[in-house]
Amino acid sequence: MMRVLYLATSGQVGGAERCLLSCAAGLRRSGEFLPEVLAGSRGPLFDLLAEAGVGAHLLPLPAALRRASRFHPLRCMAARTAGMWQAPLYARRLHRALAALQPAVLHSNGLKMHLLAAMAGAAPPLIWHLHDFPLRDATSFSNRLLQHFAPRTAMAVANSQAVAAAYAERVPALAGKLRVIANGIAPESMAGGDGEEFRRRWNLPADAFVFGMTAILAPWKGHEVFLEAARTVRDALPGACFLIVGDDVYDTHGHGHRRALLEARARDLGLADSVRFTGYLRDGLAAAYAACDVAVHASTLPEPFGRTAIEAMDAGVPLIAAAAGGLLEIVEPEQSGLLTPPGDAAALGAAMLRLAREPELRAHLIAGGKARVREHFAEDAINAQWMDLYREVIG
Repeated sequence: MMRVLYLATSGQVGGAERCLLSCAAGLRRSGEFLPEVLAGSRGPLFDLLAEAGVGAHLLPLPAALRRASRFHPLRCMAARTAGMWQAPLYARRLHRALAALQPAVLHSNGLKMHLLAAMAGAAPPLIWHLHDFPLRDATSFSNRLLQHFAPRTAMAVANSQAVAAAYAERVPALAGKLRVIANGIAPESMAGGDGEEFRRRWNLPADAFVFGMTAILAPWKGHEVFLEAARTVRDALPGACFLIVGDDVYDTHGHGHRRALLEARARDLGLADSVRFTGYLRDGLAAAYAACDVAVHASTLPEPFGRTAIEAMDAGVPLIAAAAGGLLEIVEPEQSGLLTPPGDAAALGAAMLRLAREPELRAHLIAGGKARVREHFAEDAINAQWMDLYREVIG
C-alpha cells in the first residue's frame, strides 16, 4: 500500500482537521493507500484518528513557532522572529521523520506546515491543501513566503473555487498548480441525533424554537453578529433560544479568550438566559444539530468553504449563511438555504424570523439541502478525487 502522510499543525479539531480526518478515514477503507498523520501538538484529533484506525505521530512544534501567525502585525517583529529562527530547526527534524516514515506523498494542512514541509526538502511529492484565503496584500510576508516555496510543491488543492482564485491572484507561482476539491461528508452522518436528550442536557425547553451556530470561536466567525440578531429575534419570539457550539481551539495570534468575551456580550444584550455555550463537543454534533430548528453560519469575512454548512444541510436543519466565499458555492438561495450579507445583523435577524414563521419554507430548504449534499459533497466521491490526485502525483 502507498503511504500518504498528512501534516497537521495542531492536534486540535477545527474544520481543516475534520476534513483531514474524513480524507484519512476514506483512504484507510480503500485498501490501496495507508494514511498516517503527523501533528505538531497533541489534542482531540489523536483520539478521533485512533477510532478511525489511522496511525498518528507527534512532532511537537516549539511554543513560539506554534503561536506564530500570519495575522501578527508588521510591527510585532519580536513575535514573528521568535518563531522564524526555530523554523529551520523544526524543518530538519521533520526531514528526519519523513526519512524514517518514507511516505509516497505528503499532504500538508495549514500555512505553517505548507512552509515547513517545503523547507524540509523531502523527496516525496508535496501537496498543499489550502483551507484558508491568502492575505489580501500580495506583498504580505506570508504570501511572499508561499510564493518563494511554491516551486517545491507538486500540487496545491483549494477547498473552493473562491480560494483557488484568490491564490492564483496573490501567489502567482501557484497558478498553474491549483486544483479544487471540496470538503465531503458521509450523507446522513449528521442525521438521526437525539435532539430531545440534547435539549434536556443543556436546559433547552422542549417547545422552544432553537437557532444554532456551530463554529470555532474565531473573531471572523461572526458570533457577535449572531448575538445581535438574536436580540432582535428574542424580542419578537420571547421563547426563542440560541445555541453556540464551539470553543477556543487554537493558540496562535488572533485566537483565544473569545468565549469569555462572547458570554459577556450575551449578558450585555440581555440574552444570558436564552443563550447556551456548549464549548467543544468531541461527540454529539449530530445531536446538537437535531436540537436546532434553524442553523446559522454568520462569518463576517468570506468563508473558504464552510463545513458546518454542509453538516447542517445533511442533518436536515434549514440553513442561513453569509453570502461570501465558498458558501456561495454550497448554498443555492431559496433552494438549499437562505443567504444574508456578511456582518448584517438586521438582515440575519429578519431571515431568522422568516424561517421561524414559515414552516413550509423550512421543509423546502431541508429537502433542498439534503439533495445538495448528496449530489455535490458526498464523502466517497470527494475521497475518490483525492485518490486520483495521489495516483497522479505519485505517477
